[in-house]
Parts: sequence; C-alpha cells; structure tokens
Amino acid sequence: MICDTEQCESEIEDAQKELAWWPTDAQPAPVKDEKRDGYWWWPTQPGQAGPLWGNRGYIYVQKVIFDYKADELPAAQPQEMRASLVIKKIVKNVKVYFDYNKNDIRPDAAKILIAAVGTLKRNPETDILITGNCDIRGSENYNEKLGRQRADAVKTYLINNGVAEDRVRIISRGKLDAVAHVTDLVGMQKDRNAQFMIAEVEEVMIPSPSSATPTSSSTEAEVALSADAEKVVAQEKEEIEGEVKVSTREYTIQKNDSLWKIAQKELGSGHRWKYLYELNKDKIKNPNKLKVGTVITIPIE
Repeated sequence: MICDTEQCESEIEDAQKELAWWPTDAQPAPVKDEKRDGYWWWPTQPGQAGPLWGNRGYIYVQKVIFDYKADELPAAQPQEMRASLVIKKIVKNVKVYFDYNKNDIRPDAAKILIAAVGTLKRNPETDILITGNCDIRGSENYNEKLGRQRADAVKTYLINNGVAEDRVRIISRGKLDAVAHVTDLVGMQKDRNAQFMIAEVEEVMIPSPSSATPTSSSTEAEVALSADAEKVVAQEKEEIEGEVKVSTREYTIQKNDSLWKIAQKELGSGHRWKYLYELNKDKIKNPNKLKVGTVITIPIE
C-alpha cells in the first residue's frame, strides 16, 4: 500500500489505538522465527518496563536493535535486561564515506552532515543512530574499533554543529556488513562508511534473548508486520548518500621490482603486496617473478 506522509501518519495513529501496549520486559521475551522474517512474541506475564509498540504475535515496529550498547558492556546473561532501541519512524537515511583506513570527515561528507543538522532542528522529536562500517580488509577487532571511530567522528561533528549529545547514539559493525571483494574498488569505498538514520527512537529495556535469538548491537532486525496491523505501513523517507571517490593510476614495472617494493613505495606498506596482486592478477602471471615493462594498476584510496 502506497500513501503520502499525512495518510501514513493517520493510519498509524488509528492502528495504534486499536493495539494493546505490552511492557518490554513481559515474559517470555521475543524469539526469532527462522521461517519468517520477524520475531515471535507471546508473553504470558506482564512486565514493568516499557512499553514497546506491539502486541502478542509478531512485533511490528519498523526496526528493533537489540542490546545496542553491547560493545561497552560485559556479555549479557540470559534474560538480563539490556538497553535496546525501537525505531518508530524514519525521517531520513544518510550515508557518508571515508578514505581507506581513516576516520576523517571529508568535505563532501561535511556538506551532508550540515544538512542533517538542519533536519534535526526541524524535527525536534527525532534522534540519530550512527553505524560505523569498514571494508573487508583487516581483522575483525581492528575494524570494529575503526568503525566506532568513524561513527564517533560523525557524532562529534554533529555535536560541534549544535546537535545535543543526548540525541546521538552510535554502534560499530566493523566489517560485518562488508560485501565487496578487494578487487572492487567502488564497492569497498561504499563499505567504508558511517550511515545513520534521523528517526523517532525510543530506548527501552528488553531481556537478553535466548541463544537462538540475536544478542548484540550487531543485530539490526527488520521486523515483519502482524496480520492485525496490515494497515500500518512504512514511512516514506529521504535517502542521502555521499560521494564515491575512487581513482587509480598506472605503474610500469621496472628492473629489480618486486610486489613488496612496489607496495611499500606506492601503498605505504610492503605487507599490502597481496592486495596489489589481487588487483592485477590478469596482468601478473607469477607474483614472484615480475615482467619488466608490464603496466599494472595502483589504487588511490
């Protein structure tokens, strides 16, 4: 069903009036349904914290991010109450990109972030959830830290431009969402990002799910609509994306060159020779014996 914003808001408001409100610590907690894209919830014992917009059956908020502070806390115990986010209405989705191995805000990203500040001022009921991401290279631990640094950089920029700190939350996905192969320079640029939604967000306490259910801030669940809430439709939202900056240059292999030497000179580290080889497999038959005069591609990241 397609509708304009006012119609959507009206239908959501009508639907909310028809639905019961269940506290988020009602037991048992939501359970991941492996056969359907959603979380099955049939509490039999009312709770005290909440409420979560929902009813027994499928939870039908737009998104639920369980235990979004997991990176800052000890591992959750079964049924331990953990801070989670309910995303009720998304006003704008924003994505800005970063250079390789950096967390500096680029000029193209700064323009987008300034515009986001304006959106926040016009929508005082909204908050921001920032997710930091990396490309596939490097260890999971290193990229988790780099992803957080990127999210922090965006948060700091927004705060320095007048956004109240309590309106901004961050999580890091590291390279968990990276999809591009190392030979896909454009794809890897898109994987190096900080993306955030300007949305109406409610922080609630939800019991730590069972082992079959996602348990960390790395879980962002798209939740299915209940049959009783078919009239509740997703809000139309604006999506804004930064510039994709990728370029390369040519290098002609010289006498006594090795991939290690070329990588050290051109990429700043000899350890990146394997990456250079992956990019030029179609031109380099033997990485241990380079052919003088061969022209290879050097990425500029």
